[in-house]
Amino acid sequence: MRTLPGRSFLPVCVLMVSPLVFLAATCGRLQSAEQEVFRWVDHPESGTADLMLGDAPVIRYMYAFDTSTDERQHETYKVFHHVFGPGSENVITKGPGGKYTHHRGLFIGWNKTSFGDQTLDFWHCKNGAHLRHVRFLDQTADRQHGSMTAEIHWNDAESNPVITELRTVSVTRGPETNGPDTSWQIDWKTSLTSHRGTIELSGDRQHAGFQYRAAQHVADVNGARYIRPAGFPEQSEAFQVNDKGNPPAHIDLGWFAMTYELDGQQYTVEYFEDADLPKPSLFSERPYGRFGAFFKTTLESDQPFEMRYRLIVTSGDPPKRNEIDKRYRQFIE
Repeated sequence: MRTLPGRSFLPVCVLMVSPLVFLAATCGRLQSAEQEVFRWVDHPESGTADLMLGDAPVIRYMYAFDTSTDERQHETYKVFHHVFGPGSENVITKGPGGKYTHHRGLFIGWNKTSFGDQTLDFWHCKNGAHLRHVRFLDQTADRQHGSMTAEIHWNDAESNPVITELRTVSVTRGPETNGPDTSWQIDWKTSLTSHRGTIELSGDRQHAGFQYRAAQHVADVNGARYIRPAGFPEQSEAFQVNDKGNPPAHIDLGWFAMTYELDGQQYTVEYFEDADLPKPSLFSERPYGRFGAFFKTTLESDQPFEMRYRLIVTSGDPPKRNEIDKRYRQFIE
């Protein structure tokens, strides 16, 4: 073979081999990511349990209950779940304090929980009403998912249970819609059983139901924007309505999504509601980053009431409406 003057054959060989080396390294990283295993790291001394994927945090169950000071009692009067941003170690949900201190991560409650001649508020947790973790019934994790089931008592001011909740939260890797970063699929299932005979769960769309609250920064800039199914308002800003009307507006969407920026990254949370839950389901969204749905129902002591939801959490550009709708159809089917 003839060599051109002043040139070596070696660089040509390197150029030919380098893409293969790059491809092998890339495949190795992808295989390593796929081989990461979900695992639980429990910290009973602080009342937190973290679901990890490899070394990356996914969700954090906040289950401490501490009445040693008024401040600690305020911080721990309800259990909730924090969510971490996919591909980061940033908590993207809000805890105690900030705008509306009772809004915390993934949480559930009704501000009008009525039985006999009493009405308790398990949304704001006023007058001693509180949600208290009792025990773990299950904590499992493997390569495909991480799941926990907890028994939670909704107690009155004397710490007597009004409702027993069995809460199962399971996480898998979500759809790969926004590049290489992992996304989360969070499946939430709650079973509620009455300790006080017939209990009416009521209130309004702003103060009841299963809801998500974004980190406080979103409230500081009123930065939440929304995506909804076809046939509902097209505006990206929050569509704010009250409960008036027969029927009231903005109900029975089935799904909607909130997108917001935090620490230079865009996150989108898709919210899917089980189609078999009571109707009308009143959907609520706010520019400061709280969204979810509320309905009225009745609990009986011998008939556990079950609720099921799915959240898809992604980072990067928000998904298209038809993509979200397709995932919702898969969920309800």
